[in-house]
Amino acid sequence: MGPRGIAVGLRAGLAAIVAVAASACSSFDPRVGPSQESCGVEALGATTATTSAGYGYGTTTSHMTPTTCQADAGAACDDCESKWCCSTRLACYEDPVCACADHALDACIAAAGGNASALGACWSTFANVGTVEAARVACQVAWCQQACAIP
Repeated sequence: MGPRGIAVGLRAGLAAIVAVAASACSSFDPRVGPSQESCGVEALGATTATTSAGYGYGTTTSHMTPTTCQADAGAACDDCESKWCCSTRLACYEDPVCACADHALDACIAAAGGNASALGACWSTFANVGTVEAARVACQVAWCQQACAIP
């Protein structure tokens, strides 16, 4: 078989792969769950600037990243986290999933009261949401465990 025959064979093989992939994708039904905005918390990084890519691909969105941490109302945990864990705190507030998980953490902590076991479960659940959440808790445990009452 010469070079031309190989090229024809490769084209036929690629066409078959594309046909199979197209039919496989049409039967795929992802279960992605509710929208990230459904928790009612707007991520801090939600301010965006839309610019034209200029390459025929439409527009792209770039996020403007906040550069400072400010404590909330002088609470000991917020003050400590602002001082020692600013980057992980901002990363969480900029991420819609982490912002929602943070909202759920606050509600869980309020419901737990002073129960150490329930508080531990709240923090564990938050840390297991993803890498952004885990990094935030790791920093809080390292620097602010007492101030944030993390069991």
